[in-house]
Amino acid sequence: MPLIKVILGSTRPGRFGEQPAKWIMELAKSHPGAKFELVDLKEINLPLLDEPVPALMSQEYVHEHTKQWSKIVDEADGFIFITPEYNSGVPAAMKNAVDYLAVEWRHKPVAFVSYGAGGGGILAVNNWRSIFAYLSLLGLADHIHFNEYYKHLDEAGNLSPSDEQTAKGHLLLKNISFWADKLRPIREELANRL
Repeated sequence: MPLIKVILGSTRPGRFGEQPAKWIMELAKSHPGAKFELVDLKEINLPLLDEPVPALMSQEYVHEHTKQWSKIVDEADGFIFITPEYNSGVPAAMKNAVDYLAVEWRHKPVAFVSYGAGGGGILAVNNWRSIFAYLSLLGLADHIHFNEYYKHLDEAGNLSPSDEQTAKGHLLLKNISFWADKLRPIREELANRL
């Protein structure tokens, strides 16, 4: 059974990202073909990149926090990124976490749930797609965005996705599970060739 890591990328106080992360984890209960695990970068709490050797050149990490982060990412078969958009780009804490590693990301599928004020995080996702292409991640077309995210809250302040967003959420979970499972043996074959 594939393991999908749902990575919550905002670390700021009062972040909205917790709500779509909880929502996607709740939807995931209806998809028993994969195991879904929430990874909160606020809890991981990586410092600014402090490894002396770039990850593309070596996996001989110096710091314990890098070794632990490497294990979390390496054991995953796929990812769902819960990403905000800051200043038309990706959030710094999330980019920092990605930059710590290289090999651990390769040949795994990734899908997106994004949010933002104007564009709903679409520009951040476009940035992520080019970054992930370089890291040899398979970026799926599946993407749910919350445009003007504050308008998706009910009277109690809780996320209230539309029926269309919920349907897209289930499709995203189905597709990420499929590709995570199918790419696993291919990743093993590719690792043996390199």
